[in-house]
Order: sequence, then structure tokens, then C-alpha cells
Amino acid sequence: MQQESQNISPFSVEIDHNQIAIVSIHVLDEQDNWLSESFISDLRDVIGEIIYQRAKGVIFRSTKPKCFIQGYNLSKLQDKTEAQLLALTQDAQAVMREINTLKMPVIAVIDGACFGLGLELALACDYRIASEEHYTQFAMPQVRSGILPFAGGTQRLPRLIGLANAASLLISGNKINVERALQLGLVDRLIPSSNAFEIAYQLLLNDEVAKVDYKNSLTRIRKWKKNLLGNPVFREYYLNFVENRLWNRSFDNYPAMPKILSVLKEPHFKAGLALEQQAFVELFFTEQSQVLVNLKKSEQSMRYRYQATASGSHIKQVSILGSGYMGAGIAYLTANNAKLPVRIKDIHPTEIQRALQNSYELMKKEVDRKILSHGEMIQRMNLITGGDRLIAVKDTDFIVEAVYENLSLKQQMVEESEGYYSEDTIFASNTSTFSISEIASVAKRPENIVGFHYFSPVTKRKMIEIVPHAQTSEKTISKAIYFALKQGKLPIVVADQEGFFINRILTPFLLEAIQCLIDGEGIEFIDQSLEEFGFRTGPLAMIDDMGLDVIVKSNAAMVNKLGKRFSLPEGIQLLIMNERKGRKNKRGFYLYDTKGNRTQEDKSIYQVMETIMRNNMESQDIARRCILRMINEACWCLQDNVITSKEEGNVASVLGVDFPDFRGGIYAYIEEIGAKEIVKQLRRHAALYGDRFHPCDWLLQQAGLN
Repeated sequence: MQQESQNISPFSVEIDHNQIAIVSIHVLDEQDNWLSESFISDLRDVIGEIIYQRAKGVIFRSTKPKCFIQGYNLSKLQDKTEAQLLALTQDAQAVMREINTLKMPVIAVIDGACFGLGLELALACDYRIASEEHYTQFAMPQVRSGILPFAGGTQRLPRLIGLANAASLLISGNKINVERALQLGLVDRLIPSSNAFEIAYQLLLNDEVAKVDYKNSLTRIRKWKKNLLGNPVFREYYLNFVENRLWNRSFDNYPAMPKILSVLKEPHFKAGLALEQQAFVELFFTEQSQVLVNLKKSEQSMRYRYQATASGSHIKQVSILGSGYMGAGIAYLTANNAKLPVRIKDIHPTEIQRALQNSYELMKKEVDRKILSHGEMIQRMNLITGGDRLIAVKDTDFIVEAVYENLSLKQQMVEESEGYYSEDTIFASNTSTFSISEIASVAKRPENIVGFHYFSPVTKRKMIEIVPHAQTSEKTISKAIYFALKQGKLPIVVADQEGFFINRILTPFLLEAIQCLIDGEGIEFIDQSLEEFGFRTGPLAMIDDMGLDVIVKSNAAMVNKLGKRFSLPEGIQLLIMNERKGRKNKRGFYLYDTKGNRTQEDKSIYQVMETIMRNNMESQDIARRCILRMINEACWCLQDNVITSKEEGNVASVLGVDFPDFRGGIYAYIEEIGAKEIVKQLRRHAALYGDRFHPCDWLLQQAGLN
């Protein structure tokens, strides 16, 4: 049955009595429109039908809700030869050219995600109408898979929105909203979703849309820019300037970035298309591209698997116990993303007011960025209420407990909730310190208790750990996954063991960075060493963001359950006594301004820690020490069955720990280095620095050394 659906074209064409061709896009048995290799022949069939029936105008639209075209399934190409890939990009460019040169005007009506190949198709049309909904977004994200557009996107995009804007979108892979797309000239009109198709149809019916003549500029300014940027010398100078402006420390790890700029340096369209073909084939077979494609495949598979698990679940009302920093962020995600009514319960009214204010400020930013309308913001703010009692929320069917880390208090919340809410209400405890079985030990209905581990900052981190204990029911797990997905999170189900997965692999990494500081290495040099390895933020800056006090408070339980390898470096207590809490009190390893922005390293910290600067280590030695600690603990997690899938562990390490995506995640990196080499390095470091580097049994077994 699935094979049959794969052979069905995602494009269907209907030519009505007005000779308007309506091309509907709908990929069967998929949540989103992901195109496959057959899209070329499918589009040619559509073009043939349009020409044969002498259509006067064409509309491309999607019948998938909130999705025009999500992109192209690159994993299907991994078995292709270079010759086959070259033929693919040549044919893809040719079919887009055929759409572009149709004698009748072609309109793309875009409602929802328009990414990658979907945007390349839209660029081949004469006119683009987008719905003004917040979920309609545009991106050329191919660079994040280590490649570049292969259907003419590198040539059409700069000719439409300008070289600088195109270079920025192609190199970053970032999404832009409809307002920005209109501002850039990427779309021509914004129309409410409800009548975007009707407006497009009327434009064609009334002959208000003409074929675009790309050889003749519409304005003098556009013609002047075209002539200026057509000069090879100026174009190369300008793109070198763009390259310097967009440079970052990981640039060398993404070969697609300089390759995109080199393709853009060609001013002639046909020659540029040929360069795009060659670059696509070269990049696709690089190690970085294969790693990124596999990682993206794992993430998509993970998301779809959890969506299937959550199928059939439903939530009516959410209650949050605790309105601190974490509770406030959870309330915002519930109202803004999940669009569910949520009540915050806290004994301190001022804290509730602060939580409401935080939600308002976050939504106001989205209004300012044209992601939300003012009316939508008011509607979502009205979903959030608060008070010091649980009145008026008897119909709550999902509770998130977000009080501070105190076991007896969390158990008290369980008992109070069970005495007030219905027997089917789910209780999700947000904890990073205590086992869920301990929290559930006082419950009358332990099957309803599950762990929810959010990461700070809760509004930005994509990952969430869902932690069932031995008695958690499948219904509870399904509902928890459903809620996490509604909030915009990617869940990972992990075992109820100390530290779960993310904190367990992150903590040794962070503690080793502090030990490097104690051993006489500089703050900025330590962070720079790990940034050069590929982390967006260095470990000491990460600690400032998380709060050293939070790490220290949860550490005793990890030492108790997992052993001395989690012991705190001796100098940490000096930092705690000196109130080094990081960004939240503007004093950590770095100094922060009144707005919380990092300014510079705090050199007084060396005196506080009684450390003598020696600078004896090379940057790769520092990175190796910290990464080896993370690798060893990731292997411990497999040994202890904290996670069941290396692929999910790779995704979680990238999204939850910021492990470099171009390395494929922690387990992909372990496989690349090899167990024998890792054991060799761990033993060498154990001899130099102590037993915390002793390799776990699982790793020794993989190396054939147990």
C-alpha cells in the first residue's frame, strides 16, 4: 500500500472552464509535503497537461494545512552515483526553467512552510502570493545539510531579492516570516489565508498578472544594480565583503558556505547554473554533508515516531504549580505555542504578576517582529490566569509542577493535586535532581506521574526529556509526548536515572572545563578551545547561563548515585561563596551589563579561585579533556540503558547540549574516532588527571578490551 502511494504524483492539475490551471500539491501518507526524486517527471506531466489544454494561467497551491512544500528528502539520494546526482540537478534546473518560460503567467499561492525545493519552485513562478499567517515562513536551509540549492535557487534568488540578501539567506539557512519576505521582494502580496487562492484566481481571470520579463528590469535602480553586480571584479569584491561579515568560528566546518559564495561570484545565469550543478555533486559526497543529512533524517524520524505515539491524545486545560523563571516560561509556551488555557498557581501574587509580564514581553517581541498580530497576542494572553488557589480549574487534565528542587515539596504537590483534580489528571514533574519514582512514591495514582525535564532557557531550547518511572502508564506517556509536541518541543523518552541523559553527559564536560581553569588556563581560552571544536558557546559561558549554583545544588545526588567521577572540583566552593551565579546576578566567569549581555571575562575570578595562570595547554588539549569526559559518560548512558537509541542520542546531544551538528552528534563522533582510540586516550588522561577518566565497561567491550 505504501509503495502504491509513493508512485502517486504529489501534483494534480485541474483546468477549469476559464482555462485556469490549478496545480494542487499533496504528498500522500505524509504529514508535510516532502518531495522525492519523481518530482521532476511529475512536474513535466503537469507542464504537458497545461500546454496541451492551452491554459491561460496557472496557480500552484498546496492542499496540506500550513505547508506549501517542506523540502526534498535528501536521504533518498545517498545511494546515487556522481553521474546520477549530476543528472538530477540538471533535470531539476531544466524543469524549473520550463515552468519559468511557460507562455502564460504562473502564480504560487503559499500558505505555510516554503522551504528548500519548495522555495525554488516558487522562484520559478512569475508571481508569489503568501498568506499573512505567522506560520507561513520561507527558507533556503540546504546549507544545514552541507549542500546548496540544486534547482536554480542560487541564481534566481539573488536576481529577485539582491545579492546581499540572497547570500545571507543561503549561507545562514534561517527562516524569515512573511513580512520580511514582502520587504525583500521575495513575495509580491500578502493576503489572509482564507482568500489567498481566490485573489490569485481573480488576478489571472482579470489579466492583472503578466509574464515577468527577466531580461528587462522593472526599474532604473534595479537595472543599475544588475549592471553593477554583473561586473565580475566588483561582484567578487562585494562577496568577499559578505563573506567577512558572515564569518564565524565554525565556518571551516561547513564547506557549503564558501562554496555558495563561489557560485554567487559568477554573474552569468547559465554559467551560474552549471556551477550550482557541480557544487551540489561535490558537496553531497563530503563527509560533513553525509553526517548532516543523517542527523536531519534521525531528527525527522524521531519527530514522526513520537507524533505517532501521541496520536489520539488530547488536553483541555493545563495547570502550572510554581511561577518562577521556569514556570513562567512553561506558561508562555502553553499559551503561545500550544494555545491551551493555563492557570499558574503560586502562593506569591507578585511572582504570578512577574510571570504574566514575562509572557507579555515575549509575545510583544513576536508582535514587533510581525510573527503575531496584536489581536492574537491578546487572545493568547487571555489564556493565562493565575492565583494562590486551585479554584475554577477542576477540569485540568495536565499539571506541570515547576517548584524549586525540594523532594518533600514536590511530593506535597503530588498529594495536594491528587486530592483536588480528577483521577485521570496527569502530573508532570519538572526536575533535574530527583528520580520520578521517588516523587511518585507518595502518589495514590502513580500511573499518572511522569517526569518533564525542560532546559534553560525554556523558551529557546528545542529538547525536552520525558521520564516515565516503572509504574507510569502508556496513556500518560502518550499524553506527555502530545503536550511536549504542542509546546513546540522535540521530546526524548529517557530512563528514570540520576541526571537523565542531557545533564548526565553535560555535567562532566562542564566540570572538566572548571578543572582546566583551576589548572591555570584562561577563561576565554578554554571557551574558545571548545568553540573551535564546534560548540556555539563555550562551557564556562554555558555555566553562567545555567547558573553555577544550580549545577552545584544538583551535584550531590549525582555523586551519590553515579560515583566520584561527578565530584566537584575543589575550587568551585570558593566561587559559590563569592556569589558567582552568572548571568542572573551578572557575576560569573564573565561580567554582564544591565541588560544581561556578556561583556568580558572577569579577571578577578583567578584571585577568587587562588589560581596561578600557567597557560601550559594547547587549545586542542583542553577540548580533548572536556570532550573525553562527555564521550565516556555518553557510553555510560548506553551501558545503563538511559536511552535506547544512538540516533536519538545524537539528536538530543545536538539540540540539548549544542554538540556540533557537523560532527553528527555524540555517538556519530564516537564511531568516527573509534572505541580503541577513545579508550587509549581515556587511559592516558586517567594517568595524568585521575580516575574520572577511567573508561566504562561498555566502551571497553566495544574496543574488545574487557
